[in-house]
Amino acid sequence: MGRAAFLVSPPAPRGGPRPRASRCRLWDADGAERLDFDMAGAAALLGHAHPAVEAAAVAGAATAHDAAAALSALLPRAPRVRFTACESQALPAAIDAARRATGRRRAAVWETGVGVFGGAGDAAAIVVDPLGASPSELARARGDADACGAALIFDEGLSGFRVHDRGVQGLSGVTPDLAVFGAQIANGRPLGAVAGRPDLIAALDENDLPAPRVDALGAALATLRQLAVAPVAGRLAVLGAELQTEVTRLAESAGAAPGFQLTGDPSLPTPLFGAPWLEGLWLREMARDGVNVIGPHALCAAHGETEIARLIAAYARILPMMADEVRPRMPVRPGLFVLPACPEGLA
Repeated sequence: MGRAAFLVSPPAPRGGPRPRASRCRLWDADGAERLDFDMAGAAALLGHAHPAVEAAAVAGAATAHDAAAALSALLPRAPRVRFTACESQALPAAIDAARRATGRRRAAVWETGVGVFGGAGDAAAIVVDPLGASPSELARARGDADACGAALIFDEGLSGFRVHDRGVQGLSGVTPDLAVFGAQIANGRPLGAVAGRPDLIAALDENDLPAPRVDALGAALATLRQLAVAPVAGRLAVLGAELQTEVTRLAESAGAAPGFQLTGDPSLPTPLFGAPWLEGLWLREMARDGVNVIGPHALCAAHGETEIARLIAAYARILPMMADEVRPRMPVRPGLFVLPACPEGLA
């Protein structure tokens, strides 16, 4: 499952101040504030400690039925939904359901520009990470699955409700047989979901579906209800496009473009580096500017123009430093370094 990495802060000393998070900011044990663009690996879609989500999680009154109905209502064709305790369990459960339904064993991966690795002929399932794929590419994946009788599975662990108010399915018009979702539907709490055709949902094995935590179901119900009345995808697309455009301009102006790009879906702009040491410089200097970012820039509902401007300002300072690292080094010319014919002590 595609996911951005994130680091957990170490626990505070016993009796001392504890790290905390709110909206798109983090405070460490010493009280230092950082602007967060990791957002728990892109899972805190509404922002850290959203009041409605936290209240629902504490209340613990939501049922799996309620949360399933809320997720189904956001997706095209109102699919059946089942939950599991964490995101990493959802995709294997979906693949096993496809195996039972088709009587086949092989799960194939479909990738943009490549198609199905190893061919689709005997596949039980074709798995697609749809983030960044065009509608025409996803339609091709749908056609490949139909042609061989495989179940088409979308892994929406990152894309779900980030790229469109109704997920990638709503954006592309392509409906998978099953789709899996992760912690973003519970605003960062551990949860996995499988949604799709009733016959495939019925083929899920209960042993593959450990019961989710009660607080996670509460968080999911509150998050999904919030997304139903105040979807965030359109706003993230605007902020991300602004960020990508300005950072691209700064990189070209500074001469850093040969070694750096900010690319990918606007809701999750992803930095690409021409060399490992450029990434190290970037991480060090972003931290120095008080910006927490580890990989993709996970925009969320709590980010606004002020936060984007601060990130752009950090890039304006860092990109010229990166340009110095990608410029060709001064060539060594004859006579540049002159050594004495008789080193001292050998005369």
